Amino acid sequence: MKKFVVSAIIAVSISLGTMALIGFFNGGFDTLENVPLRIHLLTLFGFIFLYIFGGLSTKLFMWFLGYKISFLNSLENFFFGNFFSYITPMYIGGQPFQIHHLSKIGVKNGDATNFVMTRLFESFITTLILDLSIYRYAMTKLNFGKVGETLIKLGFSLQFLWTVLILLFLFFPRIFNFLMRPVFKIMKRKSDDLETWLLSLKNSVRTVWRKKPLALVLDMIWWFVNISIHALPFYMIFEYFNPQFKMGFFHLLAVLSLVNTVAYYTPTPGATGGVEGIYHLTLSGMVSYESITVALLIWRVYSYYIPILVGLIMIWRVRKLI
Repeated sequence: MKKFVVSAIIAVSISLGTMALIGFFNGGFDTLENVPLRIHLLTLFGFIFLYIFGGLSTKLFMWFLGYKISFLNSLENFFFGNFFSYITPMYIGGQPFQIHHLSKIGVKNGDATNFVMTRLFESFITTLILDLSIYRYAMTKLNFGKVGETLIKLGFSLQFLWTVLILLFLFFPRIFNFLMRPVFKIMKRKSDDLETWLLSLKNSVRTVWRKKPLALVLDMIWWFVNISIHALPFYMIFEYFNPQFKMGFFHLLAVLSLVNTVAYYTPTPGATGGVEGIYHLTLSGMVSYESITVALLIWRVYSYYIPILVGLIMIWRVRKLI
């Protein structure tokens, strides 16, 4: 329990420290009090909806796999999956928790892994589609600066590579046998368990991807809604504080998706510091520094700080699993 509190404090401290440093040099905090109440409320209710709908989408996906799990278990899986992602480097802690949590409530390991990896693939492919839709326009019409442009190109390449690797893992899991074998040894599991798990994963993927494509379509729609909610406070604040800002919501959504391909690879808990720095570096050619600072702070409060606080308060719900 103590290590999670420490991780949460480190994550929030890095984020706030970066924000304070940027705000000190570029300003923005004095603008915070001018943010309309409607932006706060829409952002708050947007993220409440995100977690409720995230729980429902998890329950629906499990139903497609043949499991009837309660909404509370689905909500816990989605919420704490996000929570552990927020307090671990590069967002990598959420998926292992979700697999372990599902296995403890009666879901087979192969099905749990299929669910988590399919979700990960969906998030990557949704992002990749958005990136491809805006890439040429962004690189020719927007001013990211030389450093920002180079970082975005690197992030875009990594995003494409990860998408391909996840797809290979889902359909040809035996390719990664050499990677999984040491993991199973650490867990003191037999080699037969690995073969059983690989076969279970293969069958589970075949069931969803080939026989129940509707599950994938609905989940892809959910991921699009998810990233749209994250983009909403940026759009509202950029539009409110920058009269010259004429970019449409979906245009901005694609631009933020492109920027996130590099920002989320920062090796800090929840990519803290990296997101704040990259956003200022790449978006300052579009809108004012002050509005970027305010948008980041509003977004962090409702998407990050509050969920971490709630997670620490409610972690007793999953204490036996960690």
